[in-house]
Amino acid sequence: MAPVPDAPKAAPADGLRARLSALWERQGPERQRFLRFAVVGASGVLVNFAFLTLGLWIFGGLAEGARDTAASALGIAVSIATNFLLNDVWTWGDRKKGTRKRDFALRLSTYAVGAGIAAGIQFAVAALFRAVFDAHVYLAQAAGIAVGTVVNYLISNHVVFKDKS
Repeated sequence: MAPVPDAPKAAPADGLRARLSALWERQGPERQRFLRFAVVGASGVLVNFAFLTLGLWIFGGLAEGARDTAASALGIAVSIATNFLLNDVWTWGDRKKGTRKRDFALRLSTYAVGAGIAAGIQFAVAALFRAVFDAHVYLAQAAGIAVGTVVNYLISNHVVFKDKS
């Protein structure tokens, strides 16, 4: 009689996945929400920097200050749009928000205003870092993103995606 082969051992990735899943489950619902927001925000940073880089190329014929300003604005605008969609579906997907086109349009416009406030703060912080500290454009943008993130989360959580129930 042939020996029965041992059951296949779990791949190391399976153990890591189990540990991450257990860690996730220990977090409260609002902490999970903030972590989702942070993941969306991280993707937004990548989008922001990608479009900042594209903007530096597109607006390359402008003077350095005007080029940096235009490129920064482009990065901010595109990342706001992608972050709204991801946050609406994933971060606050569990909340009752209304399903009509009008509800979506109101949420989008409210998000745009809130994100505009956060973006204005982000832009001001980035400009401050450039002017006062002569920081590199990417470092200045990152500092602005950090401050803008906190403002954006508070507005999103308490106004834009507020549960309608």
